[in-house]
Amino acid sequence: MISAKRAAVPILMYHALSAARTTGFERWTLPAERLREHLEYFSRGGYRPVTVAGLVELYRRGGPGPGDRPIVLTFDDAYADFHAVALPLLSSYEMTGTLFVPTGYVGGHSGWMSGEGEGERAILSWAALAEISGCGIEVAAHSHTHPEMDRLSVSQMSAQARRPKAELEDRLGLPVYSFAYPYGRYDKRVRAAVAAAGYLGACSMNSWAATAGSHPLELPRTAIFHDTDTASLAKRLAASRSRTRRMVLRAKRAADVPAERWRTRTGQLLVRETGKS
Repeated sequence: MISAKRAAVPILMYHALSAARTTGFERWTLPAERLREHLEYFSRGGYRPVTVAGLVELYRRGGPGPGDRPIVLTFDDAYADFHAVALPLLSSYEMTGTLFVPTGYVGGHSGWMSGEGEGERAILSWAALAEISGCGIEVAAHSHTHPEMDRLSVSQMSAQARRPKAELEDRLGLPVYSFAYPYGRYDKRVRAAVAAAGYLGACSMNSWAATAGSHPLELPRTAIFHDTDTASLAKRLAASRSRTRRMVLRAKRAADVPAERWRTRTGQLLVRETGKS
């Protein structure tokens, strides 16, 4: 029997690794030196980074073994600074991670963020993604155009799940097993579309650690912000493993979802703090 504490695996969510153009996006950026400090912390702490697909397989086989300290490092949106900053740092520490790509913007810019003044962030090219994949990083899907998928029709949901998988597999020549919901927004219909597209794991923004009981298509993640130094990182890791926190946040999400659907159906403006995932 695997203890609940040992079975809990933190999944961390990183975004941009270069300076923000706007104050509103600053919290979603992390300086390069701070990322290096994080990787050093993981290395000294005996953590073993695995990919999202690797975590799903780990749980399928029974979960972490004695003394094993897996952790998952995910990077959303495929900003070009991943290649310049994260890739060399991960390689130097012999660590892996999962990069989530909105394929409709590959080789271009972050057009989905134009409304908030961050629409000119460079997105990785197909050549860069091929290089990254060749370095042992899992390249995974983050939809095609980064929409709020729970507001789409069923056919649109299906396209947003299937198209990026097909494009990534065709361009990179490797199977794509993992998905991340844009803005962390999903419901049962979105999850069903992602399952039907053939993904084995999908990441949300539910802020607790993954456990053996986590649905593989609702894997929770802990957000990393601009001011997350190693002290606050340690606190976030500890908090993510808290069973009480997990129960409280699960109850909150269960209460929020029906309210969201009601507001959407009646056409009222939905105002909710969401991430930049």
